[in-house]
Amino acid sequence: MSATAVIDVSDVIERQRRNGLVLKVMILSTVMMCLDGYDLHAMAFAAPAIVRSWGIDKATLGVVFSAGVFGILVGGLIFGYLGDRIGRRLAIVAATITFGGFSLLTVWAGDLNMLIALRFLAGIGIGGLAPLCFSLNLEYVPSRYRGTVVAIIMLGYVAGGSAGGLIAAWLVPHLGWPIVFWIGGVLPLIAAIVSFFTLPESIKFLVVQGRQPDEVARIVNSIEPGLDAKPTSRFVVQEEEPSPAGSGPFARVTALFDGKLAIVTPLLWVAYIASSMTMFFLNSWTPILAEASGYSPAQAAFGLSMFSLGGSVGALLAGWALDRFGVLAIAAVPMIACPLVASLGFAGFSDAGFLTAMMCVGFFVVGGHQGLNSAVGQFYPSANRATAVGWALSVAKIGSIGGPLIAGLLIARHLPASNLFLLAALPPLVMASCVIALGLSQRRRTVTAAEPDKVDQAAPA
Repeated sequence: MSATAVIDVSDVIERQRRNGLVLKVMILSTVMMCLDGYDLHAMAFAAPAIVRSWGIDKATLGVVFSAGVFGILVGGLIFGYLGDRIGRRLAIVAATITFGGFSLLTVWAGDLNMLIALRFLAGIGIGGLAPLCFSLNLEYVPSRYRGTVVAIIMLGYVAGGSAGGLIAAWLVPHLGWPIVFWIGGVLPLIAAIVSFFTLPESIKFLVVQGRQPDEVARIVNSIEPGLDAKPTSRFVVQEEEPSPAGSGPFARVTALFDGKLAIVTPLLWVAYIASSMTMFFLNSWTPILAEASGYSPAQAAFGLSMFSLGGSVGALLAGWALDRFGVLAIAAVPMIACPLVASLGFAGFSDAGFLTAMMCVGFFVVGGHQGLNSAVGQFYPSANRATAVGWALSVAKIGSIGGPLIAGLLIARHLPASNLFLLAALPPLVMASCVIALGLSQRRRTVTAAEPDKVDQAAPA
């Protein structure tokens, strides 16, 4: 192939066959998200033991939960921007070190104020990892598999939550609550080292930024060896949406509302807020409310694990449906979630029935939320994708913070658990309405789609 050959990286990715490089990216991302999910849930699993050990009112933990979620909000904004500036790979390593390091320090937390501060700081790293992993994988897999691949990555996330429930049930009674954070601190630090040396940078990011043509050629040859790409080849990337006009934080944020995105971005944000209110309420308060309803601590922890397990299956189904039928296909998921969440407060379940109900609730609540995660990055160009996903996930934390905090205030006023679950069942209806509007918008965009823009490595955005 001549040195001046033009190679469309988007086409290379679209027509690729199975290859080790892309599989490595997906596996490493799944492992990282598993650790991210574990650390996100760590406080909920340790909470009952901390309440007993410190002799504090369980309602005060609402501030701790919300501090962690507020950290996640900040982390999505910071690391989303960094991912578009310094690259997905280095930002992923930095985010993992952040949440791993501060989770490890939580082992030595001696009072409530220190616990609040450490969970906030760990939350910054936790919130930063997801948009980076989504963006990296969306830029390596064909469009026909993107929803499924993001769903697989999110399986790691929910698997981490499930593992946390097992650890809490089996190890905390013998080793105390710090064991939750020992595991949540050491493993991410090891994973960060492994990722630094083995995780490749996004090929689309390198082309759009005009960086490392030798690395671009190496990655292209790994995906499609027959091309015989050279560093002197001219690499281009097709984009369905134009890249932002500037590279500063403000320009990247305003670009989220340019053109067709003026409708898409607000709908995504409202859907995320609504979905997060219910999901984080259930993640944070289910163990404590379950114990208050008469279930044993082990049963309460297993219930949250079943919630995550059901969510993993729901996430896979939502990702497949998104790839097969588009955004409209996932609108039914939150609609079904509404009566199931309400039933947790009114139905008198046996131990086995409680676990089954939690699995069903997780299938639709987490499945619907992960359906959004699978869809969000597909609406934005590579040059601004990490920023877009980071902002969407961070804005979602308005609901994530509000859900646990409002629940804590209502618990302090002795509101019955049945009323709490009834209130938590309402936001999924809002999410469903937004998803329907997004799906209709996506259909109109498909019908009227213009010729995609091409981003040339010789003239980076």
